[in-house]
Amino acid sequence: MENPFFNIEDLDKEVSIEASDEDKSGILAEKYLSIHEHRVEAIKHLTGRIPQEGEVFFLWTVNSFNAFTFIPFIIKECGVIQELVLSTYSINIRIIDALIKLIDRQLILKVDIFISDSIRSRLPKVYDHLISLVDQKPVRVHYSWNHSKIALIRTSDHHFDVEGSGNWGENAQHEQYVFVNSRQVFEFRKKEILYGIDSGAI
Repeated sequence: MENPFFNIEDLDKEVSIEASDEDKSGILAEKYLSIHEHRVEAIKHLTGRIPQEGEVFFLWTVNSFNAFTFIPFIIKECGVIQELVLSTYSINIRIIDALIKLIDRQLILKVDIFISDSIRSRLPKVYDHLISLVDQKPVRVHYSWNHSKIALIRTSDHHFDVEGSGNWGENAQHEQYVFVNSRQVFEFRKKEILYGIDSGAI
C-alpha cells in the first residue's frame, strides 16, 4: 500500500535549485494538487458520495485530509466550481498557489476570501501573495477579525457548505467537518459572511 503521508520539506527538495521562484511555486503547487487528488479517495471512503440536496454528512478524520481537499473532491464529482467563498483565520502560500492553478485551468471561476486581518503582521509573505492576486485573477480578499473555517462551494447543480475545525494548511490532525448540500444553507452562510463581517475588500 502506498504511504499516504508526506513531508513538505521532501517536496521542496525535489524542485530544482536552478528554477526561478515562479517556476518553483508552480511545480510545488502541481505536487500539492496531486497529493490532494489522491486524498480525495479518503473523503470518498468516508462519505461514499456527495450529499444530495438537503442532506448533511458529519465527518471525523485523523490526518486523512484537510479543508482544501474538499475542493478537488467536489471538482472531481461535480465539475467546475462556479463560486468559492472561503472564510478562514489563516491560509498558506501553497494552498493559494494550488487555487491559482485551478483558476488558471478554469476549474474555479470566482473566489472570495474572508481572512483575519491579523495576517498582515502574522504572515506578511502570505499577505503580500494575496495582494498580488487581486489585480491578476478573479479573486477578492476581505480582511476583518475572523476565526471561522467555512467553505461555500457552488457548482452548476449543487450548493455545498463545508464547515469544521480543519485549517487551510498542512496541520490537519483530529478534525471534524459538516458537509452540507443545501441552497438555503449556502445562501444563509454567504449572507452572514458577506454582510455580517465588517470587512474591507480590495
